[in-house]
Amino acid sequence: MVGLNSAGVFRPETLDSLKNLSKFLMVAALAAIGLNTKFKEMKKSGINPMIHGFITSLLVVIVAISVEYFMGLV
Repeated sequence: MVGLNSAGVFRPETLDSLKNLSKFLMVAALAAIGLNTKFKEMKKSGINPMIHGFITSLLVVIVAISVEYFMGLV
């Protein structure tokens, strides 16, 4: 899609519609994940998966900020 957009395949009004559709689909996907979450199963898993998820998210943030810093965006 990036390549098609860069090539100018889409008109500006089409891009606005595609952006809105993209946002809607992202929210729908996250809602589907949330609706399928079973808290009893999460509780059985214990704290280790939560710690792992937190550390992974923290590393993603650190890498993103580092890249922005070295690119001169921050």
